[in-house]
Amino acid sequence: MIIGPCTVITGGTEPKVYENAGVRIVGSHIAQIAGAGDLAQAYPDETLWPARDRVVMPGFVNAHAHLARHLARGLGLREPAEWRSYDRALSAEDVKQAVTAALVEGLHHGVTTVVDFHRSGACLDLSLSEVMGAADTVGVRVATCYGASEDDTPLERRAAIDESVGFARELARKRQGRMRGMLGVQAKTLQGIETLLAEAMEAAGRHYAVHVDLALDLTPAERWGRSQVLPADALPALWAHAERAPRDLLGAVRDRGDALSASGAHGTAAQLRESDLAWGSDEGVNAPPLPEGGFAPRTSEAHYRRLFVHGARWAADHFGEELGVIAPGAPADLVMMDYRPATELSSRTVMQHLWTGLLRARVSGVMIAGNVVMDNGVLVTVDEREVAMRARECAARLWKRLS
Repeated sequence: MIIGPCTVITGGTEPKVYENAGVRIVGSHIAQIAGAGDLAQAYPDETLWPARDRVVMPGFVNAHAHLARHLARGLGLREPAEWRSYDRALSAEDVKQAVTAALVEGLHHGVTTVVDFHRSGACLDLSLSEVMGAADTVGVRVATCYGASEDDTPLERRAAIDESVGFARELARKRQGRMRGMLGVQAKTLQGIETLLAEAMEAAGRHYAVHVDLALDLTPAERWGRSQVLPADALPALWAHAERAPRDLLGAVRDRGDALSASGAHGTAAQLRESDLAWGSDEGVNAPPLPEGGFAPRTSEAHYRRLFVHGARWAADHFGEELGVIAPGAPADLVMMDYRPATELSSRTVMQHLWTGLLRARVSGVMIAGNVVMDNGVLVTVDEREVAMRARECAARLWKRLS
C-alpha cells in the first residue's frame, strides 16, 4: 500500500518534514518514504490510500491509563476509596465495554499504543482477557497488567502477580505482536514500594517489565535510599505519576533507564524539569494533552518529546519495535491529520505548528501494524454506535451497583 500525497512528520528525537511525499507499507512495516509521484510510478499496481495532502505522523503512545475506568465519567469519583469501590464493582462485561469505548476514543485522538494498569477485584481471572479482547477487536497496540496494590492482603497481592505473569507468558507464547503483558504494582508509601517491587521484580525476572502506579502523598524532599530493590539487570520499568515521587527516587529510576510518565496538561512539578517524561492519561480522556500558554521554544520542545519521544522509546523496548517514528523498518503505526496550513510546515517550523494548530486538527485516518483501522474519520474495525450503546448499558448497571 502507498499513502500519499501527504506531508510526513517523521517523529523521533530529530523530527524531519517531507512535503508532497508518499509512504509505502509492506505487511506491517514501513518500507519506503519518497516523493508521492515517484512511488506511484515505481509501484503502479499497489493500493493507494489517498492522503489528499494531509499530514501523516506517528501515532501517540499513552504511557499510563486505567482503561476500565472509562465508565466512571459522570460519577465524580475523586478519593482513592471511591475508585477502589468502582474497581471492585466491575464485571467482566463492564471491563470489555469500558476498554473498547476508551480505545475508540483514543483512536479519534491519534492514540495507537496504550499501556494499561488494570484492577477489578470481582473478576481477577477474566479481566485481562477482556482487556486484550477489546484491544484485538479495535486493533490498538496494548500492554496491560493486573496491578497488585499496597491495600491488598499478601494473598491478594500474590494472586495479582501470578495472574499478570501467567497472562504475559500466554501472550508471549501466542506471539501476538500488538499485545504484551507486564506486572503492575500500586503503592502509597515508600515502604509499600519497596515491598511490592521486591515481589514483582522477583516474579518478573528478566522476562517482563513492571508498571508502577505511584499513589504517593509525599514532598519532593522525602528520602529514598532503597535502590537495591531496582536490580540493574531487570527490564526497564515504567513509573506513573512521577510528579508525586521524591527526588531521590526519580534519580534512581532515571539512572537505571526506567521511564517516567505524568498526567495532565503539564504534569511537571519543579523537581521534574530535568526528567524525561512521557504522557499518560490516568483515568482521564484517552487523548494527548494540548499545549497551554504562549509558544516558547524550550516548552514546545519538552511537550514534543513528552508526546512523541519518551513514551514511544519505552514502548519500543517493550514491544521490540521502533515505535514513534515514520522510517523504513518501523511498524506502520501512523495517523493522518486534516491539517493543511497556510504557512510553511517544515523541519524548521514543525514545533510552532504542533503548538498552534496541528495537535488540534481532526484525525481522519489511523493505521496500526499496517492495518487501516480508521478511514476518513470512520472506524472500520467496530461499529461506534454499538460500542457507545453497550458501554452505556454497562455503565447504567454499574452505577446502580455503586449507589
